[in-house]
Amino acid sequence: EIVDNNYMVGMEELRKWGDLQDMLREEELSPLELQNMFDAVPKAAGTDNKLNEEGFEALYEAIDALFEDDDDISPTPAAVEAARSSKDTLLSTIEKLGMDEERLPCGLEGTDTEVELVLEIASALEQEASNMIISRDDDISTADIAGEWELLYTTSSTMKFNKSLSGMVPPNAKFGGLKQSFKASKYLADAEYLEQINAGPASFEVKVTGDWELRNSVSLFTGSKTFTVQVEPDKVTYLTTSTRADHWKSLGPLNLLDISYLDDDLRIMSGTT
Repeated sequence: EIVDNNYMVGMEELRKWGDLQDMLREEELSPLELQNMFDAVPKAAGTDNKLNEEGFEALYEAIDALFEDDDDISPTPAAVEAARSSKDTLLSTIEKLGMDEERLPCGLEGTDTEVELVLEIASALEQEASNMIISRDDDISTADIAGEWELLYTTSSTMKFNKSLSGMVPPNAKFGGLKQSFKASKYLADAEYLEQINAGPASFEVKVTGDWELRNSVSLFTGSKTFTVQVEPDKVTYLTTSTRADHWKSLGPLNLLDISYLDDDLRIMSGTT
């Protein structure tokens, strides 16, 4: 354990990180490089030299990026000093990565380097004042989540493996996009996912319906509130078939997701699958 009594990490605590100290001893990383990266990471609120969980993850990713192989798109610092905002940078990057029509959309065939780049920019965006999770003093309601949403990019290993959300892609067909609808009233909270499967004249849609709920809890690491969207799929409908969804394993990526960024038209979520 390298955190202090307040679950924070400073330069002193980093001396307890064995792998990092090995890098320094073997001169794979210089003390100056480490100090510069540490200084560049936003510090925890109320401190000027301590990192919370998000800050430590950003430092870890910056160190890890030093040892990544070069690829067509090289990860850069997360657009902090870019002329455009992190949101503009994120959206334009995703658009650029989606221009290759030979690959599946929404990052389903993204390379490790591309995923690292998207996550790096998203991490910077999550720290900006436009993020309701930060600016609204933890006051997030179902009304902020309800509406029509469209998947732009995913890093879900399950979706990548299935090349879709539903796993219902037949030979010579491919995933064509995913839309999400959350409806909320005083008594009901309905969820609907509409997945497009492109197969020429035989193209079809897969519809997943169920219930959803917005939950909040307190992070053990930061002490701040976290907001989670839980979806309980009930039915899957495609072509002339309708079946129960409660044991449909490929739907796992939509069941439980933490919200890390939210504004009026963009939401970033993270899960375990």
